[in-house]
Amino acid sequence: MKFLKGLLSLILILVVLFILVGVLRPEVEYGHTIQTNKSVKEAWAVTQDASKYKQWLKGFKSMELLSGEEGAVGSTYKVVVEPGEGQPDFEMIETVTSIKEFEEVDLHFDSDMMDFDQKIQFTETSAGTEIKTISKVKGSGLIMKSMFALMEMFTNSFQKQEEENIEALKTLVNNNTTDYYAVPASEKVDISPVR
Repeated sequence: MKFLKGLLSLILILVVLFILVGVLRPEVEYGHTIQTNKSVKEAWAVTQDASKYKQWLKGFKSMELLSGEEGAVGSTYKVVVEPGEGQPDFEMIETVTSIKEFEEVDLHFDSDMMDFDQKIQFTETSAGTEIKTISKVKGSGLIMKSMFALMEMFTNSFQKQEEENIEALKTLVNNNTTDYYAVPASEKVDISPVR
């Protein structure tokens, strides 16, 4: 009987501690900074190119415009992510909350499990462009808040994923060969001398 009471007491203490973690740390903050060798205009263009998301966002599957104008403040998208092999796809609604071309973009992601905010800042430097992310995730409900806080405390999983994604973005930007600002052939003016 003593053993059973002790076991129940231990379980109760662990449950209280688990809940307390979510109360004390309801939001997880993380981010990462990289230096690319490309201009801010090119770095911005690569980052905004949805056709390249799979190359730097781990698990990214698809993105569909739901409302608003593509890339404009207030536009919403359905984003589908595969969290891991064998796990069911995860859907989020992304909203562009602020955008300053070539400077920063603020995004909000909403799902059943969490709210997630991300700011991506671009700063031109003598070597190219610095890209910095500032991210915050908050679980929906106390259990998810506690789980996210414990995941970050013990495995640093959010920070590690951010670093992996943004380092992949650095490689993608540095190796970019797409000319996003090329003048279409139909708009080129022939300036050769008239004979």
